[in-house]
Amino acid sequence: MDLDQRAAERAFRKWSKPATYDDGSGGEPIDCRVIKDQEVDEFEEDERVRVPRIELSLLVSEVGVYSSGAVITLGGVEYRVRKRLVDDGVVWRVQVDG
Repeated sequence: MDLDQRAAERAFRKWSKPATYDDGSGGEPIDCRVIKDQEVDEFEEDERVRVPRIELSLLVSEVGVYSSGAVITLGGVEYRVRKRLVDDGVVWRVQVDG
């Protein structure tokens, strides 16, 4: 296990919550850990608009191959993956519809 993987594992032990990941292939959902972040997109034209955005981080070692349209269930709430924001080979960060 390299340093990036160890650092990610340590962060997930501290801040993650239990969840399931369903890649939409019809197989069994995968138990995993997720870190939830709420961000805000700000758009400026005539007026300033603030749009809330939910991002979830997952360990690649737990969920395997990325699938757009996957469903992540966290705390009894289902989140559909909209797009992958970051994939460094250790952690994915995805934007979800909540």
